[in-house]
Amino acid sequence: MNIAEYYKNEFIQKRIAEYCGGKPENPQNFTAQYLVGYGVKLLKTKNIEFMSAPKEYFTWILENELDIYRSVWDIGSTLGFLDIEYFNLDKPALIYTNPEEIFHLMEPVYQKILQVFKRFKINPLPIMTGQGYHFSFKVSRYSPADKSLEKIGFVSATLKEKYKAVKGRRKRPVSIRHGKAFEGMGKILEFLTHIIIKELAEENFQLPCVITDVAIGKSKRGMREAISFDLSMYGDPIYMRDIRTPFSTHQKHKIQWWKVGKYISETIPPRIAVPRKKITLDDALKIRKDLNKAIELAKKTSCKIPDVSKTFKTVMSAYKKSTLYKIHKSFDETEIDEPSRWAKTYYAINLDELPPCINHCLLFPNDHLLKPTNLQNLTRTLMSKGWHPKHIAGLVTSRYQNPQYNWHENWNKYDPSSRANFYVRIFSDLIKTGLDRGLDFNCISQKEKGYCLKEWCGWNLEEIKFKI
Repeated sequence: MNIAEYYKNEFIQKRIAEYCGGKPENPQNFTAQYLVGYGVKLLKTKNIEFMSAPKEYFTWILENELDIYRSVWDIGSTLGFLDIEYFNLDKPALIYTNPEEIFHLMEPVYQKILQVFKRFKINPLPIMTGQGYHFSFKVSRYSPADKSLEKIGFVSATLKEKYKAVKGRRKRPVSIRHGKAFEGMGKILEFLTHIIIKELAEENFQLPCVITDVAIGKSKRGMREAISFDLSMYGDPIYMRDIRTPFSTHQKHKIQWWKVGKYISETIPPRIAVPRKKITLDDALKIRKDLNKAIELAKKTSCKIPDVSKTFKTVMSAYKKSTLYKIHKSFDETEIDEPSRWAKTYYAINLDELPPCINHCLLFPNDHLLKPTNLQNLTRTLMSKGWHPKHIAGLVTSRYQNPQYNWHENWNKYDPSSRANFYVRIFSDLIKTGLDRGLDFNCISQKEKGYCLKEWCGWNLEEIKFKI
């Protein structure tokens, strides 16, 4: 069986459509706002890697054997979505060449996530992807739970203007209330992620666990490898993010061949994103390689995103009692300087007072200020000098909004302030809650990560660490 035949199967189409919030025979009624196709055929025929498309393109995406994604933006719900991935800076192809080894290595993380979610009465749909797992759930927009998300959410003034506009993939404006609920959901997932990472550390899990793909030093296994808890979608406008559906193919290694090498790209076929509800890890590893086995699983596995509206008060109540909630409130309630003052504030920073490995991302922000590792180290450094995290985000925003840097990122679609707020908040929260004790914030680690610009520069990052 080939992929075209696989995608024609009625059960595969039914399960993918369920995840999109509807039925395959009536895609225009999906609750997902739009779909995305990604893959080799697009690259060959249109010279693009992915394409956002109206929901009516559901069958077209499948007929063209593309990976299929749905929008995070949903008509009736606010989606909760946790994406974890294994990454290896020394051997990027390892997840493709040794998936059994790596997924068994990740199994304690998988089990811990389900354990913590269950503790807070969240029953997500877990999906094994090409490089890790997705965990999905939803809260109805018409529920008290969604109203509670709105109350903890924050939408910047510039993003509010973008949400009002109707253009591109936006066939309707985004409700500001929905935008707040979406950002609030990101805070809840950050809260849960902190608990998961803390407990894994206490149980001596083998690999470092990080939030977003920050560069890391060598693990106990002797490689620069880690598990990334990727919450970054909550740092962008809701209309800019999409998620792979269960039973979609995974052909990222064929598009991004330069990461894994030509041989791996050409010899390893696409795998299937497998919903792992009641099946073992070993069964999931077999099914992801076998189209017929995937169809058999699709016959008996619902892929509707679980609605946790009625039980969501459990996690919301715990979050509001947490230290993280107070930290988030302080961040949101602090305002950055007005743009008219930036010349005297954010642009008046003396870069000579920062180490070369820190100040280069402000000297050459495109694209160094887009890299999470630089943002993490900038946040650590400026916090040691007494900066409030929100003003560190203001500093980053001032660079993002400056057109003189000829940004690769399209800031007309994304939002500079939201992106800066998210990353600085994430990294400052780790410091303020004690999860980031700066163990890797030293010159030796900086060199090992590939972020040391000049050896024996006269600075000692350890001295900065002790002041945070």
